[in-house]
Amino acid sequence: MLSRIHSILLVWMVLFVGTVSAAFADELTRSVTTRHLTVHYGVVPASHAPKLVSGSSPDAAHNVNLSVLTVALVDRSNGERIGNAHVMAVVKGPRSEASHLHAKPTTKPLDPAWADGTVTYSNMFDMRWGGIYHIELLITRKGETHPERVRFNIDQQF
Repeated sequence: MLSRIHSILLVWMVLFVGTVSAAFADELTRSVTTRHLTVHYGVVPASHAPKLVSGSSPDAAHNVNLSVLTVALVDRSNGERIGNAHVMAVVKGPRSEASHLHAKPTTKPLDPAWADGTVTYSNMFDMRWGGIYHIELLITRKGETHPERVRFNIDQQF
């Protein structure tokens, strides 16, 4: 069952995330490993994303500035997907060429979406500019009070 889940996730990532790269993560699998978690992630334009993002309007899929950040959480101790977590994402855009400052960070919850008994967490973010986006996830598992922080970068090239 676990290998089936990994296969489905890998196929999804290969099909939809082929043009994304990350500076501080495994380039081939689009994953970040911490002491307790493995986080698989992907970013796709909203127009190419499955209709799993809750709260999005039908017009959002046609907005060329929006991208969908999707993550899957795996417990390193047992290899199972984590379906009972609260995930917040802080996305900081690339530096402006004019001011050399980063765009103001955007903080949003990543909503859980269940498909075939597995869960992913996702939400839409404005990623209109080319460059490196800095992403920080704050993952609070059920029964825990302090979030685990996971950081990675995505090089958004058009």
